[in-house]
This record gives sequence, C-alpha cells and structure tokens, in this order.
Amino acid sequence: MRRSPVRSSVSMSLDHLVNVSDAMLRRELVRLARQMVFGTIAERARVCGKPTCRCAQGEKHPAVQLVHWAGAGKTAGHHVPQPLVATVREGVDAWHRFQAIARALADRNRAQLWTRAQRRGQIR
Repeated sequence: MRRSPVRSSVSMSLDHLVNVSDAMLRRELVRLARQMVFGTIAERARVCGKPTCRCAQGEKHPAVQLVHWAGAGKTAGHHVPQPLVATVREGVDAWHRFQAIARALADRNRAQLWTRAQRRGQIR
C-alpha cells in the first residue's frame, strides 16, 4: 500500500456541474450529507516496535489515517481500521463533492443576484 497522501479522488472542477439543474444539485447535497466525512485520507507505513516482527527488518505495516483540522491551528489524526477504510474514503470523497456542488450553487446565486439587480437598474 505505497500511496502518497491523497486529498480526494473526486475532481474539484466545477465544469461538469454547469448543465445540471439547481434542484438536482440540491438533492445531491442532501444525499451526500448522509455519508460525508470531513478530513483527508493519509496512507503511511509504520513500525509496531516488536523486535521479532517483519517491520523490524524494514517491511513496514500499512496504516491509514483520517486527518482533519482540529481548530486552534492544529490538526488531528485518527487511525482508520482496515474494515472501515473504503467507507471512510467514500465519506471523504462525498465531503469534497459536497463542497464542489455548494460552490457551484453559490456561484449561480451570485450571478443571479447581479442579473436581477441589473434588470432593476440597481447596478450597471
């Protein structure tokens, strides 16, 4: 399991959301909210400390952590048990997709606000 730390496998580009209706995006936000997990998956190799273990000869154990901002300028990391890795990874991907969709909706709202204000003569 030699993988570099990855933020998410979800593309952060908003281009694919251009032709999707607001209603569909809002429904997707509700669906994603049920499974999202805040943080980043970090995959590392670790040593257990047992002198007779294979890791003492350099063959380290794979370890997965969920790392997130903990406030006050600090981050926190939590070991992810192997049976939960896939579910946590999906939750992190859902969080990043949720953010991308929320950004797309906010951009649309801003554009609509300016368009309405221009039509009313409030701005040029």
